[in-house]
Amino acid sequence: MNKIKIIKFTFLILSTLIFTQCNKLKEKVYSSNTEDVFFQSPNDVKTALAGMYRPMQACCGGYGQAGTMILNATSDEGNGAGAWGDFHRLTFTSSSTGEIGDWWSQSYKAIAGANLIIDNQAKIEATDISAGKTVAKAAVGEAKFWRAVNYFQLVQMFGGVPLRVTQAKRADDVNIARSTVVEVYAQIIKDFKDAEQSLPTSTPAGVVSKWAASAYLAKVYLTQKDFTNSLAKSTEVLNSGAYSLDPKFKDVFDIANKNGRENIFAIQFVRVDGQGSRIDALSGWGITQADPGLYPKFSPADDRIKTTFENPLDPKSNQGKWLDPAKVSGDGAGYNFIVYRYADLVLVKAEAENELNGANDAAYKEINKIRNRALLPNLTAGLTKDQFRDSVLKERNLELALEQIRWYDLKRTGRLKSAMESIGAKWNDKFYLFPIPRTEIDASNGKLTQNPGY
Repeated sequence: MNKIKIIKFTFLILSTLIFTQCNKLKEKVYSSNTEDVFFQSPNDVKTALAGMYRPMQACCGGYGQAGTMILNATSDEGNGAGAWGDFHRLTFTSSSTGEIGDWWSQSYKAIAGANLIIDNQAKIEATDISAGKTVAKAAVGEAKFWRAVNYFQLVQMFGGVPLRVTQAKRADDVNIARSTVVEVYAQIIKDFKDAEQSLPTSTPAGVVSKWAASAYLAKVYLTQKDFTNSLAKSTEVLNSGAYSLDPKFKDVFDIANKNGRENIFAIQFVRVDGQGSRIDALSGWGITQADPGLYPKFSPADDRIKTTFENPLDPKSNQGKWLDPAKVSGDGAGYNFIVYRYADLVLVKAEAENELNGANDAAYKEINKIRNRALLPNLTAGLTKDQFRDSVLKERNLELALEQIRWYDLKRTGRLKSAMESIGAKWNDKFYLFPIPRTEIDASNGKLTQNPGY
């Protein structure tokens, strides 16, 4: 959750510094002199941090159109119209899906921005004699955090991916082979652990802290079924007092409450044309909607229904979590996109507790926090471990609906196939992974291999 001023000037500067993995761009090598000239002041460090996030803030980046199309529509939560219906119908291919190519390329641009900062730690330390090492430590910690976030998403979506942890400065460094899933996860955990040690425990609103890295570790461990470490990390963060639930569900998405108490990590947007979010515009344009099967899952008494859907009385309503009545354009909405929030972490702990110790009082305590805020009664007592597991997954579905999380949850719990078949999608096991974009395969000089079935 970095406090970002999305400025085109910043992006233009960093586009000359970052040698991106994205093969759709013409390969070009920049000399290290550019970096020597650039990293001369603390403001340069701030600019580099801002530019590091910029690719995924783009209108078609992972937290805009691409993420909405890919992750929502290929689960049982979202839908799509026209050509974008290929995601929901599971008819997309490696060459017919611009959004998958956008996600891949923007992710590697973001990783390149992080590597730029990490590789220049010594120069950053020299920018301020009195506080340089402190500034550099935090900056490198934030870069490692962001690199880990991107790789965590990529490895879940694509499997083993090219693992780049330094800048590519020569043409023959650009194309590298895919690392294994095990290798990618090892780097993710290392980066988050390094970030824990480098980031401060207290930061201004909108800036990532140590606790954000710890919260991500809890989710990474959960994904790897390392429930012991997941429970330990989630408990550590919950006990820290760094975050808490907003009093009402609607408060989480209130544009006046940006970077509120529940935000662990959010992508920052501003109400400026071309520098804001376009998620509500996608619904307004009729391109994306909630799947008709989502609405009936909510009890009429569930307070979340009023915020999750734009029209709480319409089962076919557009999403209602990201709406800015004062937006200046389709790409100019000012709400942030919350990637990870406290309620998610609470349910991570409930799940890890149940997997380790069964449906005990500690597990019930966490899930009931979420239910009670939604004005629902406590979960039925006396559930078995399997029943409680199902209840947590359902609660995550309702609490985190359309937040680009459901696909990961279904895959992690082995429910993706059955969920998609339940809404009539024609399943093939290849859909446990997305295809590597054909453009990347073709431009890799034989280094990149495709996922099975594509």
